[in-house]
Amino acid sequence: MTKIFQSISRRGLSLGFAVATMLSMLAGPVAATTPDGETPANEGVCDMLHGGTPGLYGLCVAYCEAQDLDLFGDKETPNNKILANYRKKMRDGDPDMPCIQVPCPCWTAEELAAIATSGGTLSCASSSTGARFNSSGPTLFATIDTTRPLCRYTDTTTVPRISRRFDGFSDAEAQSCFDQVIQACTDLGL
Repeated sequence: MTKIFQSISRRGLSLGFAVATMLSMLAGPVAATTPDGETPANEGVCDMLHGGTPGLYGLCVAYCEAQDLDLFGDKETPNNKILANYRKKMRDGDPDMPCIQVPCPCWTAEELAAIATSGGTLSCASSSTGARFNSSGPTLFATIDTTRPLCRYTDTTTVPRISRRFDGFSDAEAQSCFDQVIQACTDLGL
């Protein structure tokens, strides 16, 4: 009788262990979080790479989403080898790593958004090397010339009025300013 009881106890213990293991495996992904607590991080930031150069999408997910990277300089990059591999695989026309965004020194995202919501008449003008986003009445504008690089931001609705001009910043910063103006215009259908 004791042998039967020991056999049943061992089977029950083995079954209990198996059930506990399965439950912990199922709960693992639910309990997992990225460094900022949002799961998944940067969801969809790599989607534009689907169907493009083989390997870029996977490297993008590993770099941007799994490591939870938002802005260049936002935090120490945990794995530059992934970024180096991405850039080695890139072909002409492929975008740089989508989650790397160099900040524009000329204006903040809020200031650029203020132009769109100013209530004035909005206009955009762009070329391959420059862009301008403008609101007339009240006067607000952001302009960038990537060849110098030179940018300006003006807001006449604030007291005191804001008028900034920057020059001599990096090409990456100039491209970021240009991309932000183009995106603001595109978002408004201008």
